[in-house]
Amino acid sequence: MSVVRRGALTAVPFGIATVAYVGVFLASYDRLPGRIATHFSADGGADGFTSRVATLWFGGGMLVGLGLLFTVLALVSKESSGSRLTAAVGAGTAVTLGYPLVLTVLVNTDVQHSAEVQLPMGHVAVLLPAGVATGGLAWWLMRRGEA
Repeated sequence: MSVVRRGALTAVPFGIATVAYVGVFLASYDRLPGRIATHFSADGGADGFTSRVATLWFGGGMLVGLGLLFTVLALVSKESSGSRLTAAVGAGTAVTLGYPLVLTVLVNTDVQHSAEVQLPMGHVAVLLPAGVATGGLAWWLMRRGEA
């Protein structure tokens, strides 16, 4: 597997997640409350809040920072036994983080008070399988590149 391909399979999911999050956030910016519900209890009710600007910078910064970290790790691991795993875990992490970040923006859009926000807990059941599936796809694509 070429280093460039391994790096791309790690970086591209983070790029997509970052563009999706920042794009949805900026498109909804004027329709978001000043304090955004960013943490939810087990019943889906909001119990933690952050300002709009901090939420945008934190979410975007986390995706960019982890994207750079995983991509660099995948690139410097060369052809070691863990290089394929690092790239696959990175790709899965992008989805596992990007999905709830975008969902948080969507559930906060057009609400009057952020305390009213409810996170549909059914999305939690989708979150991990989506990340595992993405990581598995990246793992498979890297295996295909070895042939």
